[in-house]
Amino acid sequence: MKISFAAAVAALSLLAFPVKAQELVTTEWKAYGVTFKVPAGFAVEDDSEEGFVMADPTYYVTVQLLEGDGLRAAELAEELKSVATDDEVTRQSAVTSFDLPQFHGVQLSGDCETDPCTYSYLMAKDGSCGFYVSIVYKEKDDTLPGLILRSFQLKDD
Repeated sequence: MKISFAAAVAALSLLAFPVKAQELVTTEWKAYGVTFKVPAGFAVEDDSEEGFVMADPTYYVTVQLLEGDGLRAAELAEELKSVATDDEVTRQSAVTSFDLPQFHGVQLSGDCETDPCTYSYLMAKDGSCGFYVSIVYKEKDDTLPGLILRSFQLKDD
């Protein structure tokens, strides 16, 4: 049996860099009609008007209503940085902005005690609501927190 060089390199790269294929499922915070995708198997710890908290052995996701009378999209980055500093997030990245179909978003990453974490503010483009999102995870270069953030949407009524 003859194996091509390209196939051998591909097989070795899979061994060196394991692929983390996780099925993402849609979940909903019913109190505010917001949906987002998370890995299958998450356990919901709190689903109330005060917050939505879910976890599995690798991720801990918290979503809360963004409080702030008259908070504008232009102020999100500064406010997020302040919250992360108050929460003693160390090795903070710069705040980056992103746009989703229904939200303006800002995020930063850093370390929450011993684990990497991502903090984000999402403000609905129509000004109807905003959310604070915190994701704590195990591996520093994990891309799933970004996928979770970019999956947020308001449920159609």
